[in-house]
Amino acid sequence: MEAMSVINNTIIDIMFLDIEMPDITGIGFLKSLGNPPLTILTTAYSEYALESYELNVIDYLLKPIRFDRFFKAIGKVLSLLKDTDSAVIVKNNTVKEEYIFVKSDYKALKISFNELIYVESMQKYVKFHLKDKMIMSLMSLTALAEILPSSKFFRCQKSFIVNLTKIDGIDGNLLLMNNGAKVSLSKNLKAELIKLIDKNNLL
Repeated sequence: MEAMSVINNTIIDIMFLDIEMPDITGIGFLKSLGNPPLTILTTAYSEYALESYELNVIDYLLKPIRFDRFFKAIGKVLSLLKDTDSAVIVKNNTVKEEYIFVKSDYKALKISFNELIYVESMQKYVKFHLKDKMIMSLMSLTALAEILPSSKFFRCQKSFIVNLTKIDGIDGNLLLMNNGAKVSLSKNLKAELIKLIDKNNLL
């Protein structure tokens, strides 16, 4: 399906999704996505509301869609994007230690770059995979990518950022991380990653 290919290979901030579609329902399509973007469902039928919220959609708009409801839904998205961009509290780039502090469960947690293996986007959240634990924070992967140093971190596809020093190998379109995880690599970015690894003698 063309739409699925676009979503899986493109960074999308928000998706408007109709429930009634020719080949698959909007609910079914949303369930098929491993890491869907922020989603607003539109439909003429109210009976899908409960199931849609179980899928963590941002809003549910009934047709015909009134402008005030559309405006309110967009406001929710903008508010969420604003909050996620401020999730990083402190960034330190000293030679001795590089780290950031992020908000998680009403706490400010320190994440050392040396301990960070990779970051995974989880719709409205990101999951930091560290050496011996995981930390969830409400923020966007795009905002985080602008903060992490490009000399050490690489966005290998729309849902993952990897620590270049934690890559043990490349198997086709999979990155073999030093904690045993396998992270998918976009075919369009493979040559760029290999060039970066060779330049810094990382493998």
